[in-house]
Amino acid sequence: ESCNPRPTERTRALRRMNVALAQHAPVLPLPKADDTRGVVEVQEPHDRAYFRANLLDIDQQGKKTQVRYLGEDECVWVDIARLRPLPPPMTPAELERYAPRDGDRVEVSFCEDGQDLAESWWEGQIQKEKGGFYFVLFPDHGDTGQTSEVVEKERLRPAYGQHPIQFNKRNFPIPPSLAADLKATEDSLPKVAKLANLIALNISSDGRNLVAIGAVGALEMAGALIDMHMHKVPQMAKVAKQAQALQGKMHGVQATMSSGVCEQFRIDAQQMGMTVGFKGANIKKVQSMPGVTRVDIRPDGLVSVYAETREAAKAARDKLEIVQSRIVVELKEIGLIIGKGGQQIRELEQISSCRITVEHNSREVVVVGLRSSVEKARALLTYTIETYKEQRDKEQQIHSLSQELYQLGVPLGGPQQGGYDPYFNQGQFVNQSRGRRGAQGGAIRGGYPQQGG
Repeated sequence: ESCNPRPTERTRALRRMNVALAQHAPVLPLPKADDTRGVVEVQEPHDRAYFRANLLDIDQQGKKTQVRYLGEDECVWVDIARLRPLPPPMTPAELERYAPRDGDRVEVSFCEDGQDLAESWWEGQIQKEKGGFYFVLFPDHGDTGQTSEVVEKERLRPAYGQHPIQFNKRNFPIPPSLAADLKATEDSLPKVAKLANLIALNISSDGRNLVAIGAVGALEMAGALIDMHMHKVPQMAKVAKQAQALQGKMHGVQATMSSGVCEQFRIDAQQMGMTVGFKGANIKKVQSMPGVTRVDIRPDGLVSVYAETREAAKAARDKLEIVQSRIVVELKEIGLIIGKGGQQIRELEQISSCRITVEHNSREVVVVGLRSSVEKARALLTYTIETYKEQRDKEQQIHSLSQELYQLGVPLGGPQQGGYDPYFNQGQFVNQSRGRRGAQGGAIRGGYPQQGG
């Protein structure tokens, strides 16, 4: 027989079980108080103690059963004679009236911290009661020693003793094509077992059969229910996998959120391409930024940025958020921004990676793009406009100075010689010099007409 040996002393046994639970990861959760189908109690060979376990299988001779102790992951085989059914639960009224007296044999429950289902029951004898607490004497290691402990009434029940337990077993073959799906939906088997009134229904250790344990009538009913369950398993597995994937994603998000900050904002679904970039290039670029751990974008446009610091999250947001900016310009500046044949505005869009449009009625330039790109576009537009204004102011200054110098009779030379003719741009420049003679209105000196002929 293969089993986990229990220490002889009750307190040491519980301490060792805690160590075993930590070593046999992953630890399975204990079932809830009302989820006891397939649960039996296994007597320890050297102590008057009963540990609860899930009944999994019976050997062909019907002498040994495979069980898994609650809270443990390892399965073991034990003699069927050591098993007993769960004692009938006491009603609230019975619990209220229950008042053990000195000398009564009782069983005391022990469970893990935070669990509401007893993991084991230990047989003992009431010594005395005082203030609602009971002094219980426990035999140790086959009655060779005794241990006394004070316990609350809520942990007591009448001694149930050893009751023979009878099982019938039937294997239902699992089609190989359904083995993986059935394993993925294993948590639905207790419902089938309950409807068929089975004691237990589990997947065999080799994964080839469903092992049904119960009365003969229950096993006959189980056949129809299991057949129907097999037909529904593929769809159930599909849903279970989707739920598992979402849970995994949720756990990942929760872990990320708990270790940093989250910055959320919305973008127009129609502008999502600008945020994502070609083949996700922009998202990949942002996720590689220092301090950024994750970027999620929902189909409805909600963007979540997870980062180690608030500064890193804000920097990532600037690279992802789509914003709109409006710049008021003068009417005469619109043509300059658009350029000949739209060449200037296309160049601005290419450099800034923004969409730029001009609204003539409101004399506004509308820039749409990523926040960081919009700031770049605004800077480019401002530079273009201010450069134009500066050039225009300088031309006006040159024109004014040229007029003054001209009136003073200072020869400046024509535009081709680096001078400036105050009348050249007004269509008043006459016969730009081709020699020293032949000009209308008198001789040309320095390429400009003499006043007064």
